[in-house]
Amino acid sequence: MRKLLIVLILLIAVTPALCEDTPVTLYEAPLQVTLTFTGDCTLGNTPLLRGRDAAFESFVEKNGLEYPFAHVKSLFEEDDLTIINLEGVFHDSEKGIAPKKTYTFRSPTSYAQMLPTSSIEACYLGNNHVIDYGQPGYLSTIQALNALDIKWFGSTEYDNVTYIYEKGNAKIGFVSINISWWWQEGMGLEMKETIRKLKEEEGCQVVIACLHGGVEYDARHDKNQERMADQFLKNGADIVVGNHPHVIQGLRTVEGKTTLWSLGNFVFGGNKEVKSIRTYIARFTLSFEEDGTYLGHQLNIIPAHMSGTREYNNYQPVLINDETEAAKILSAIQYDVTKMKLKPWQPGIGALQEFVPAPNP
Repeated sequence: MRKLLIVLILLIAVTPALCEDTPVTLYEAPLQVTLTFTGDCTLGNTPLLRGRDAAFESFVEKNGLEYPFAHVKSLFEEDDLTIINLEGVFHDSEKGIAPKKTYTFRSPTSYAQMLPTSSIEACYLGNNHVIDYGQPGYLSTIQALNALDIKWFGSTEYDNVTYIYEKGNAKIGFVSINISWWWQEGMGLEMKETIRKLKEEEGCQVVIACLHGGVEYDARHDKNQERMADQFLKNGADIVVGNHPHVIQGLRTVEGKTTLWSLGNFVFGGNKEVKSIRTYIARFTLSFEEDGTYLGHQLNIIPAHMSGTREYNNYQPVLINDETEAAKILSAIQYDVTKMKLKPWQPGIGALQEFVPAPNP
């Protein structure tokens, strides 16, 4: 009897660990929307690198506009909407460069064609490089995006713009903001009102907030990121996606809402050398009833490298198909995660996490 009791105790102790490592499957629902998010995309380089062989623009001129996203295009084509963080401007002139900035990123307006060519339908501009060339560069960027019907959203000193995506009876609202603008007087209340309008006046069942902040190259998120995310969620956002630290950080899920602190870099034309090539693509599947009632979401973490070579930045992200390297990327994310263990990577799928039911109304 005692031996049987010991065996039962051991089984109880081991079972939770086994359950944590058991791969999950995709939740099924009458209506689903698949969204893909990437890390920082700087589709240009600094004036200092312009004309050099190692510059982003030199790679593009040699290999074509399809080059940067060539290895992930097929993945982007599978979803309903691919959204990147666009850091830099599409502008055909060096005039208007911000005099106090150390790094400014610019590419010709023709480079905007990279987005539709690669099945990227939207981008957010709430970051610290969209005004590298002042208002002329900012206006040139949105004109280039509008000409190609690329949807954009973001809060700058010039605009506070949202975007709404619709599929069937599902409506999803998007907002974004750079952390330095968040602390400006009245901006918190303005964002609160923006989210309220998206939900109450526009009828969005889900609002996704893209947060741009944190300490560069820090493997853990900081309190300011938490404060911003908490305010977004308190004011009605359902998912927060973070960028800016240039390295991957962790995530959290609390009361039916998920926050990703940083996706790291993706196509990053700003530097020919990088401190870490590890990144990941975040794919959310949002589930709804046919009438648009929001049921919840599920995150798939798709490990990637921001460069196809470790020796230098070749500005061309690649997906990871190696279990050992995928585990290292998940470990880097887990390093900044508390109170939950990430589900494992599955070859050909990614690290699909548990379905997160919508919060109770």
